[in-house]
Amino acid sequence: MNVRVDRSIVGIELMAGEECDAIVSAVLEDVPDASVVSLPGLVQLDVPDRMIIKTSVVIEYLGRDWDSRDLNQVVSAYRGYFTRWDEDQVVLSWDHDDQGDVNDV
Repeated sequence: MNVRVDRSIVGIELMAGEECDAIVSAVLEDVPDASVVSLPGLVQLDVPDRMIIKTSVVIEYLGRDWDSRDLNQVVSAYRGYFTRWDEDQVVLSWDHDDQGDVNDV
């Protein structure tokens, strides 16, 4: 059974810092109306439907190499399913089959 929930909110909570700022900026490039709530030591980032974190964009904001596996070090909680997690991008969605922007990496 394949169920797709349209326009549901997915999100991540990130420990504040340099990598968090770069990830938030990268997501905001694709979803300018994303909800960003800054709390002491934590940033909550929510988007409708799906979130795509492109490694190349995070690297641009950081100004240094970044491996998508390093996301594990700054995420404290998430809402949705990680449907793709490779060297090009991380996709958070409620749709189990969502592989992100396959041709737009």
